[in-house]
Amino acid sequence: MKKILLSFMFITVLSVVEIEAQTIFIPQPPVINIPLLDPSRMIIQNEVIRNTTSGEAGKGKKGASTNVPKAIDYTVFTESQENLVPKILARGVKGSADSQLKSEAFFDAQIDMYKRTADYHKYPANDVAFAYVYFVSNTYEIYKDLVTVPLEKDPWAKRAKDGFERISLMNLKKISKIMPGQDKAMYFQFKEMLSAKPEFKKLSDLEKQKMTETLAIKFGVLYADYMKAIESEDQSAINDVHEAAKRGFEELLNIPIDKVEFSYEAGVRVK
Repeated sequence: MKKILLSFMFITVLSVVEIEAQTIFIPQPPVINIPLLDPSRMIIQNEVIRNTTSGEAGKGKKGASTNVPKAIDYTVFTESQENLVPKILARGVKGSADSQLKSEAFFDAQIDMYKRTADYHKYPANDVAFAYVYFVSNTYEIYKDLVTVPLEKDPWAKRAKDGFERISLMNLKKISKIMPGQDKAMYFQFKEMLSAKPEFKKLSDLEKQKMTETLAIKFGVLYADYMKAIESEDQSAINDVHEAAKRGFEELLNIPIDKVEFSYEAGVRVK
């Protein structure tokens, strides 16, 4: 399977399109260092809860203040009317103008998948913090083969020696997935950590949108290659995607993927 290098990305991925190596100036999502977190440090989460509670309490009550100060949400951005990164990437695709248009449509589709996921789980798509959750959760699940695939081609099911073991393994796979409550804790965790970076606070809406689209596309390419490898039952290709997912996860969070766990209180933690 052919590998490519997208110089704006921080991993080399297996690709369904071939892009020429070039310098593409797209702001990279900042690396986050994950400490051993105490939930009491989750200032933004606590502030959001406080504002929500105070706002509800003040409604319709005489003498109650309705001017509750709102915490600045640095990770949310005002979205432009069209996607930004697909056009930039498509210009680097080898081949005809038609090939470039098809590549742009492919990249746009990855952003659409990201937005549908955000809408389904009721998160704002125009939020870099959710883009981090999307990328981290999904690359982890690719690396661990936790993605939902046809049972007859599922790597977990294939490890079973008999039907009883297959049932056991599939149940273990199900409980090994990242749960919605853990995603929610990660969401606030990433808001906290990104907002603590002075350089991140200075970014424009367009720069934050490019970061979000970058993470959406990077995962979309990995997912497309993973599903192709699963469908063809090519273990070598599956291993390549595992390695690409691992690399992307670790370079974004700066921690070994095999040493993380996900909690309902503080999101990603180092074991």
